[in-house]
Amino acid sequence: MEGVLDVDVCVVGGGVTGLSTAYHLKNLDRHVSVALLESEVVGFGASGRNAGQLIVAFGESDFKAQMKRHGTAKLREAYTYIQEGISTIEALIDEHDIDCDHEQTGYFEMGLRADGNRTLDEYLAFCRKIGQDSFLEPIPEAEVARSFQSPYFGRAVFDRRGGQFNPLKYLRALKLVAQRSGVQVHENSPVVCIEREASCIRLHTGSGTLRCQKLVVATNAYSHLLPGLEDLGMRRSQSPVFVYANVTEPLSESHWRALNWPRRAGVNLMSKLFYSFAPTRDGRLLYVGGYYARVPHGNEMSPDISSDFLREGPRHLASFFPTLSDLRTVQSWGGPISTTRDFIPHVGLFADDRIGYANGCWGHGMPLGARNGRTLAGLMLNRQATDAESWLVTRNKIDWPSRMIVSPVFRGLSAAMRRDIRKIGRKMRPRLVFEK
Repeated sequence: MEGVLDVDVCVVGGGVTGLSTAYHLKNLDRHVSVALLESEVVGFGASGRNAGQLIVAFGESDFKAQMKRHGTAKLREAYTYIQEGISTIEALIDEHDIDCDHEQTGYFEMGLRADGNRTLDEYLAFCRKIGQDSFLEPIPEAEVARSFQSPYFGRAVFDRRGGQFNPLKYLRALKLVAQRSGVQVHENSPVVCIEREASCIRLHTGSGTLRCQKLVVATNAYSHLLPGLEDLGMRRSQSPVFVYANVTEPLSESHWRALNWPRRAGVNLMSKLFYSFAPTRDGRLLYVGGYYARVPHGNEMSPDISSDFLREGPRHLASFFPTLSDLRTVQSWGGPISTTRDFIPHVGLFADDRIGYANGCWGHGMPLGARNGRTLAGLMLNRQATDAESWLVTRNKIDWPSRMIVSPVFRGLSAAMRRDIRKIGRKMRPRLVFEK
């Protein structure tokens, strides 16, 4: 962005939340002027680096704790909100003929034999209480064994909603859709200063100034870097955590026959031993897990690669799928996700109600961001929609303490998770390769 630009609404952040917000602003009111600023390029952050699974998940994985803390009605609303995010993405793909390798495959929530059946039973009971069970199909252990040829998998639940897509292809196409609707998209335009005045909000970039009446902060993991919003609590609303992924070379037909995997849907372990495996359109496996994560020091946010996961990941994959022991991992990457203190995404308005924001995305970030975009667009246009009264918007958000405290807390949590992994690994037969 160069020079001086005046618009009604400015959106900062070119990920799924920002692009969805910009698109829905113009969709609700074609006369509103909208500009989007992105410091790098569209999809540079977590939105373009994630595993591309569209799943219905919300908050922490302790379902009893969720129910005790929030109750049936609020959780029903929250899970419906995520499901609507998937529908939003699928509707945009269909309406605008977006080529992003989208497949409505559904996905598996997979149990581990070593854990027994308690976790899956709790999940099914939880889904019945909040009205989500009609989408689910329990899969017995014998059928799972035939379908995946893994020594560790137990029972499973198949969710027919959602599926998989290429998130970066989707975002690049959504950028063009937003531009055709009239959104001005400015990449390589980092916001270096925000000044809030009575008459407008000024955002200064390296080579220009944008003046707006309303502002949407859709920067998620990068939100603490924005200058000028410190008094609104932006720096403590979320904390970035770097997570990592690997992808294999294409599997041969003999690999797929040996695996079986009749439904080419993603597999997510419902266990403290968290792993996720997703077949891609071109026949690879994209996998994450093992709690390879780190909290960045200071304000250093450059995406990086986990040398440990790159080195050890193929052994993990071969442990779960012995027939893939000769399969090479050919690419690895990482990036920051946004975490909130109470595990629940934050969306709403600041005390300065000209400014909307959204933070918090892990495991369900793409549907959540797409749905948050609809919510934020309505809030910016003062539409008296149901979203404005949603408990997700109106609830009191819990902030993190000082970032000096957050870093050691995360290191402690990571160490505890690794200890849990070792405990589970000792119960598994055959013993996990990477737990010897």
